[in-house]
Amino acid sequence: MATHLLAFKQTLDSAVLAPIDVVEDTQLTKFDSKTFAVPSGLNFIHWAFAGGPNITRAKIVTPSLTVRRAEVEIIPRNRGSVRIDKNVVQIFRPFVPISLVPSEGIRLLAAEDGTGATDVVGLISLGPASLPPPPAGEIRTVRATGTTTLTPFNWTKVTLTPDESLEAGTYTLIGFIPISAGIIAARAIIVGQVNRPGVIGFAGSEADAANFNPANFYPLLNYNMGSFSHIDFPAFEFLSASADTVETVILYLVKTA
Repeated sequence: MATHLLAFKQTLDSAVLAPIDVVEDTQLTKFDSKTFAVPSGLNFIHWAFAGGPNITRAKIVTPSLTVRRAEVEIIPRNRGSVRIDKNVVQIFRPFVPISLVPSEGIRLLAAEDGTGATDVVGLISLGPASLPPPPAGEIRTVRATGTTTLTPFNWTKVTLTPDESLEAGTYTLIGFIPISAGIIAARAIIVGQVNRPGVIGFAGSEADAANFNPANFYPLLNYNMGSFSHIDFPAFEFLSASADTVETVILYLVKTA
């Protein structure tokens, strides 16, 4: 079992903390429009991100965190954009994964100080207590592209075509870099696997987006995200602030059979 990336988004007008709407997720149960149920086996917070043009605070809340007086402030965060700044470290990573109770509700609360309503976006990566280690073997880099029109602020499935066909066999995904004009994040759809591991995305052209600060990103990679055969190349879901029409993903794979 790997990880699953949750997303929240709302056009908010509130100077005090308020719950943010969930981004619809076909793989998760939700209690209401602002609350996901923590999936069994994926009840630890591994990282989070929050951003918006005028965001002032962001906090993760669950009943068990409230009882423990351990509600999670997302710091750092990006005051300036719903997307990450590729050159600045803006991802909250706890010193150790934060435990939650399976099936309890999880919310993202945020506040902003703009004149009128402004967008706020949040991401939370849930997983087991310890992430499954990557398999031994040579790491292969595969570039793949798609041309799906993305629906802004929703998960949109993108079917990708690799630059070269994979050698016959079984592969494990240990990381990926997603790129599109307005991307916020992306997550992998692996055949036979319910959970969808995700990472932040890098917005802009491929040439510009790939010029990022690795300290902002590499700690999110290098674990077993799931395995697939060469005939079941993963699809990806993109979350973007715009209706992008060109997508690129750089996949890091280990051939295991």
